[in-house]
Amino acid sequence: MQLKSNRATIFTQVKVKRSTTFRELLEKRNNMAVVWWILTFVGILVTALLTQQGRTMLLLIYRKVYAYVLSRIAKSYNKKMSPFKEKLFEDLKTHPASVAGNLTVLEIGVGAGANFKFYPPGTSVIAVDPNPEFDKYLMKNAEEFGEVKLQQFVIAPGENMADVADHSVDAVVCTLVMCSVADQPKVLSEIKRVLKPGGKFYYMEHVRGTPGTWVYTFQNWVDIVWPYLADGCTVRSELWNHLDTAGFSQVDYQKFNAPLKMALIEPHLMGTATK
Repeated sequence: MQLKSNRATIFTQVKVKRSTTFRELLEKRNNMAVVWWILTFVGILVTALLTQQGRTMLLLIYRKVYAYVLSRIAKSYNKKMSPFKEKLFEDLKTHPASVAGNLTVLEIGVGAGANFKFYPPGTSVIAVDPNPEFDKYLMKNAEEFGEVKLQQFVIAPGENMADVADHSVDAVVCTLVMCSVADQPKVLSEIKRVLKPGGKFYYMEHVRGTPGTWVYTFQNWVDIVWPYLADGCTVRSELWNHLDTAGFSQVDYQKFNAPLKMALIEPHLMGTATK
């Protein structure tokens, strides 16, 4: 009986050992498959980058994915920031052009049109964005907020809005855009050019944190790679410095911490600048 029991124990141990070995082999094979998939993807990516057609295709894919992701993020951001945006755009309702029903707003980096819901009824919007793949999301929001008219979609960066006439708009709007532009002073110069005399620039942007805080230090480290991961966005924007020297007749802004879960972009700046 003892011999029989020993044989059963040995058989069980061998079986467990074989099972363990099989699982290890399976895991190794799965890991190798993942490695091969990654290497294949990198190979395809490098090959595509070597040709003009490949680069064009990758840019198109990037723009489509970016437009989709940003349209989703904008909805989430609006839910948390609606009270701040309502306060920012409050005086648009009493603007003489708005009262007359012919307010014209130019929005730089319009994206999916997340701000349409905050504009007074009858507002005409000139939408400016360098990414043409936002068009279907833009049209969807234009339909949802039918009291706002999408007058024109200009595919251009904020630094060069040549298709927009001088002194032609009552207000210019930027939200979460100035962090990604290549030249903030140039954008501000363009804003002043297209604004009518007395017109206002409305902005809400994430900016650099207060010196001496851990967020400030964290931003300094992260910003080494952040622009490469977030379409040129910097978390160290000091927009207020450029606003103060841009030549507006009046600049009003306030710094605050936005109620966001991401500490990196909690420091915010919002306000207006009058031509």
